[in-house]
Amino acid sequence: MKNRSSKLIIFFALLSSAVSSEATASAQSLNSGQSEEIVVTATLSETPVSKIPAAVEVIGRKEINESGATTLSDVLTEAQSITLEPSNGRISAARMRGLNSRNTLVLVDGMRMYSGFQGLLDMGEIPAGMIERIEIIRGSGSALYGSDAVGGVINIITKKPTKDIHAGLNIYTGESTYGEAGSINTNGYVSGTRGKLGYVASATYNNRDRYDRDKSTLDTDGDDRRFDAYSAALNYLLAPGCNLSLGVNFADTKLEGIRSNNGYKNRTVNADRLFGYLGVDIDTGKESKLTLRSWKSTYDWKSDMQPVAGGTVTTTTLDVDTYQYEGRWTTTIAQNHRITTGMEYSTENRSDNSLSHDAHNFAAFLQDELQLADPFGAVIGARYDDHSDFGNAFSPKVGAWLKLNDHVRLRGSYSEGFRAPTLYELYTGSTSTKQKIIYANPNLDPEKSRSYEIGADGTWSRFTCGITAFRNDMRDMITEFFTHSYSGSKPAIPIYELRNTSKAMTQGLEVSAGIKLPYGFTLSDQITFLDTEDQTTGHDLLFVPDIANTVKLAFKSGHGFSGNIRVITTGRQWTSETSRTDPYTLVNCYLAKKVNSNSELFLGVDNIFNVEANAAYGNSGGAASTGTYFYGGIMCAF
Repeated sequence: MKNRSSKLIIFFALLSSAVSSEATASAQSLNSGQSEEIVVTATLSETPVSKIPAAVEVIGRKEINESGATTLSDVLTEAQSITLEPSNGRISAARMRGLNSRNTLVLVDGMRMYSGFQGLLDMGEIPAGMIERIEIIRGSGSALYGSDAVGGVINIITKKPTKDIHAGLNIYTGESTYGEAGSINTNGYVSGTRGKLGYVASATYNNRDRYDRDKSTLDTDGDDRRFDAYSAALNYLLAPGCNLSLGVNFADTKLEGIRSNNGYKNRTVNADRLFGYLGVDIDTGKESKLTLRSWKSTYDWKSDMQPVAGGTVTTTTLDVDTYQYEGRWTTTIAQNHRITTGMEYSTENRSDNSLSHDAHNFAAFLQDELQLADPFGAVIGARYDDHSDFGNAFSPKVGAWLKLNDHVRLRGSYSEGFRAPTLYELYTGSTSTKQKIIYANPNLDPEKSRSYEIGADGTWSRFTCGITAFRNDMRDMITEFFTHSYSGSKPAIPIYELRNTSKAMTQGLEVSAGIKLPYGFTLSDQITFLDTEDQTTGHDLLFVPDIANTVKLAFKSGHGFSGNIRVITTGRQWTSETSRTDPYTLVNCYLAKKVNSNSELFLGVDNIFNVEANAAYGNSGGAASTGTYFYGGIMCAF
């Protein structure tokens, strides 16, 4: 472990040296006439990336289209420092920087998405068709967002009303090289503005057949999956400087497949998520704004296990109702201080089978974005949370950035955070599963974290790069402790209990680079080196690859052709205290041809070389689970 840490430090030093020498040799500006990316997630206000002391990745609509993604899970498999976390129930949960998925906060238009089955949020339940862009802030966001944001924040920005009427429709289909997982996917939208009213509506329908790579058992490796989702949003200009917004999102997911759990059983799942919001934005001055918003989320999940040979059906249910209310005010003081302050109140009622529990949380936060001099700025903030089950928590953060010259910017931050245990971890657990049994623990304490980050970004003519070194020190991290095996089944099922680990850490190095090549080509690379340790046992944390790398070669020609080749490499990772998987590499490609100004045909192949990587995902289907996958379709915009 010390060896790997030393290698990271040496690599960081060498790369920093290379960045410095390249900076002196270049004559182009850091922003060199290019339009700079603006994000809202990092500070709750529209802020240029160059003035954010954090690692930021923005995934736009074009990139989503050109990845062939049907769900948010598909998109995140190629994002930097994000991996899928294996879980029961074929759920795709995203973990960031080696921390578990419950330390990654997911938002929709800045509003918190609440967890579902087993206290996890399934990225496969969020359709790619409703997404306009994704803002990913790596590193602790607890000073603004509180619990669950220790590893980072993923904010899904949905489509917004357009000035003129616009509409779009995508239709595509696919199938694996084995003639399985046949799918039909459609999504469409319409948006526009009439007078003071702006509107947008979208709909998605995905239907994919099951697949089974291992024919030696009746178990299906992938379920029949039907997914449909609908969303609508309205904006109304009540008065100059006063805008009312409201919207609703609904998603329905149905799964069916065979499981071996004390005999073969047909498992059917129905999960419904309904999310609605109402808000108002009021301009309170030339550079100040008041935002008031409330939203409600309901999540209903039901699983039926029917023995294949006949017998009693076992039903498991979950109902989660949440409400959240927030108010925040942003204003500028003395020209160089942008102050954001606000309060939140949320309630959660969770009913897992016959067990119910309520929890609520009050929070207040304050943030100051300082522009101290032209090349230097800082962000200082803190948040106070008062949780009904765990008392109060204070989460401070300080970050700063320094523009060395027209080519290089330095940034760094320190933050503290916490995560309250979920009701699943406290009271329900998972007592019926093929892979393992997990017992809850009502005596769990909140997790606490200290996060450190330092980085640099540079731009020279056609070349851009960034490097970030980070470390997360966790106290009372909640992990699964092996207790014994249940020998009443064959093979024996391991039994775990959730407990607080006294100390754990994750640290690593993120490097990204891109260059514009001749003839419309661009080449980019995102690589992450990760080192983790449960400092109580001395073991590495499970399901965290020691390296992850995504190389992308994209092109766009003047004859309407565009496309890319993506090479995704995942390093070795421990799947138990005694088992470690081998690294694997997936190659995906995409090709599109513009037919006319309104439509485009496309073809794609994922996992060209038919790599198997199931072991790295436990019992959760991953990017290589179907084998080589072919797809194609048409995109239309009017």
